[in-house]
Amino acid sequence: MITFPVSLAANWQPASAFPNLTQQQQGWLLEAGSLTAKLKSHCQAFSVKVLNEAPFDLTAEQQALLNTSLSQALNREVLLLCDGKPMVYAQSWLPADDTLKKQQLLSMGTRPLGDVIFQDPSLSRTEIEVAEFSQQHAIQALTSEIGFSSQPLWGRRSVFSLSNAHFLVAEVFLPGAYIYL
Repeated sequence: MITFPVSLAANWQPASAFPNLTQQQQGWLLEAGSLTAKLKSHCQAFSVKVLNEAPFDLTAEQQALLNTSLSQALNREVLLLCDGKPMVYAQSWLPADDTLKKQQLLSMGTRPLGDVIFQDPSLSRTEIEVAEFSQQHAIQALTSEIGFSSQPLWGRRSVFSLSNAHFLVAEVFLPGAYIYL
């Protein structure tokens, strides 16, 4: 049984801290545009499966990353699927402020976040941070539950700003994802 939110506690660092990343890994981890759009370009049928969506308390680290004094945010956890195969586990932390409500980011349903936010010209993001998740990391319970064997996984995170509202997005590439091919 998986406990939500899935912990993504890791040693997040700039990609430069990982000099041995292959070009394939860099291409996926450092994609500056929409990861949703990139995934869509690699498959016939793209879909989103919502795993969990609920208000949760922000950690002190998350509050600092988001530059907010708000103590709660909507935590949204999804799988991004290509042709029915889970490719990416994505987690977003959206503080429930008026700006995000107006952008309808707090009621996405199965719509991909990337399809909405990358349409807004005011969107900006911090430098992408990268982490490697060992075979003992908590994320492996999720990979096991969806039928994958345990293997080291790569992830990325960044803070987005949209009309002065900040939200944190982290994405972990699941076994069999294009990053590993």
